[in-house]
Amino acid sequence: MEYAYPIVGFFVGMGLVATSILTAFMYTPTTSSSIDTAITAFTGVTLHVGDFLAVSSVIAIGFDLLATLFGTTYPLVVPFAVAYGLTHVIVYYSSLHITDVQSQPVDPDFDIRENPLQLVTLSIPGALILLPSNRKN
Repeated sequence: MEYAYPIVGFFVGMGLVATSILTAFMYTPTTSSSIDTAITAFTGVTLHVGDFLAVSSVIAIGFDLLATLFGTTYPLVVPFAVAYGLTHVIVYYSSLHITDVQSQPVDPDFDIRENPLQLVTLSIPGALILLPSNRKN
């Protein structure tokens, strides 16, 4: 029962990130209309909040396990700083990859059922960092 909130927070966060990625995958904003702006805002908010919940949950459980197993305790600012840093780094790189996904129109010949792991991988916080980027900088 001790980990109930972090576990629920993790799954809610993962659900929000999956919703964000699915929205980005299915809809590519093309204009500056209010609908495109709303969908872009929805994608960004669900990505940020979902990633924050998922990362915070993992950090909370991780630091509690460190204290339980090894007796190592840290001031409260340490897990906050680690979660804050990880959340921002993951959201930054995830946003770059979402931009890459949205910059390419959906190929009509592409069938996600042939490679469902690609979409599942995109829904894992931080997994977007691991995917190759098509950016040409």
